[in-house]
Amino acid sequence: MNDSDQWGRDPSVQFMRGVFKRIEADQKEFLGKLNISCHDLRIRRWREKALGMFERAWGVANRKGILPDDKTASAVYVRCLGKVIGSEGNDIPENLLPMEKEAEVILKEVFK
Repeated sequence: MNDSDQWGRDPSVQFMRGVFKRIEADQKEFLGKLNISCHDLRIRRWREKALGMFERAWGVANRKGILPDDKTASAVYVRCLGKVIGSEGNDIPENLLPMEKEAEVILKEVFK
């Protein structure tokens, strides 16, 4: 039964938990700034599309030898989410999007 405890202590698991915790918090803040309710039915679709983009971005980061920290990973995800929401005709003010230099390097390839 201690196997699950050992797995949870794995540094890579702890790292990813921190990444997802940061993403959740930043996503909530971003949607709040856009005045989009957490009950909006479009959010699920947006998140699924953003996740696909985020996964491609993570692959790009790996190919470039970039190991994003939680702040950069979250910036990548929120920018992906903003891209998806904006693609449906919603106005996304540029000043609401995180501006992380490494995120920009990663997303340049994903967004082309």
